[in-house]
Amino acid sequence: MNNKWKTLLGAAFLTTVMPLAAVAQGGPLRILVLDDMSGIFAANGGPGTLMAVQMAVEDAGGKVLGRPIEVLHADHQNKPDVGSAQAQRYIQEYGIRAMTLGGSSAVGLAAQARAAEAKVFTLASGAYAPNFSEAQCSPYGFQFAPSTQELSRAVTSRIVGEGKKTWYMIAADYVFGHTLIADATKSIQASGGKVIGQTLHPLNSNDMASALLTAQGSGADVIGLANAGTDLETTVKQAGQFGLGDKLAAMMVYENNIEALTLAASKGMRMSVSTYWDLNDKTRALAKRMMARNGGKTPTMGHMGAYGAVTHYLEAVKAAGTDDPDKVAAKMRELPITTGIWENPRIQANGRVTYDMLLVEVKTPAESKGPNDLYKIVAKIPADGLFRTAKESGCPFVK
Repeated sequence: MNNKWKTLLGAAFLTTVMPLAAVAQGGPLRILVLDDMSGIFAANGGPGTLMAVQMAVEDAGGKVLGRPIEVLHADHQNKPDVGSAQAQRYIQEYGIRAMTLGGSSAVGLAAQARAAEAKVFTLASGAYAPNFSEAQCSPYGFQFAPSTQELSRAVTSRIVGEGKKTWYMIAADYVFGHTLIADATKSIQASGGKVIGQTLHPLNSNDMASALLTAQGSGADVIGLANAGTDLETTVKQAGQFGLGDKLAAMMVYENNIEALTLAASKGMRMSVSTYWDLNDKTRALAKRMMARNGGKTPTMGHMGAYGAVTHYLEAVKAAGTDDPDKVAAKMRELPITTGIWENPRIQANGRVTYDMLLVEVKTPAESKGPNDLYKIVAKIPADGLFRTAKESGCPFVK
């Protein structure tokens, strides 16, 4: 082999094994979308989140500090070991500076732990366990998605207040389902109600009959659903077959779930959300662009949140004048969030993004004005008193 080829091969080898020193400092600024791209949560985030992140980068001009921005993506398959390994790989091999997290919260937490060690930003736009900004927080982690506490509190307190006191919970058997049951139980009890039983089911369950019949046999006033994605859709469909549809209270619902279930099957269902495409002029303008680009599909709060999270991160990098993690993290907390996606957004010291939540109700087919017109906003719930404060969170780096 001549010296010319040896030199070229040596240079190629160095760019693959030293990306943090060589690429991250002067090459492209890379963002990873780590999500469920093909499984039960793919429609909640997945390809739609990838599209949203790409749009945020395009709207930022495709560059920051004179450097091109590249968007990478990986399918974590809802497996924590896979997600953790992918996070490590993209940090080491590609020198990513930030990643969005969606799908299974257990996967996201494993990836956030890896990212924190390398001072890589994690933007939890579709991950709902409170741990992201509480016990397992990161100085470079920001949770834009609402946690199980906020999702459950608004719904349960309203229903208990209407006189439906006893609850039976059906939940997915992983960190998201466990924390949602715990937070819902606290809210139900604080409102004067009681949880009289629960059933846990594995992810991607095709048959909820046993759980529903057990819930029915308990005599509970309400069957609370602490699951998501296709598991939620299966539960709601089978509950309708048993005549239990009017007993359901769902605490984690996306727009795509309502579309899959149809308005006729889900009309009147109430849930809390962080945002909705028809909230204001800014959300409507963004959503119409997303719909045009994505076959008319309604953007979910996860898609909208990913756009807002990446936009804010890139604005912080620009304002800091560097991608130095500590300086960017400080700017993330300092700068106002200006996308209009959330009502009254703020970032706490623990990386928890707070905002006024929305209590929405699924429209009837007669009320809907088109295929994307799914919800009516029943109430806006102030962030104060709904989100735990940074001091209450138990985040280790918050003094």
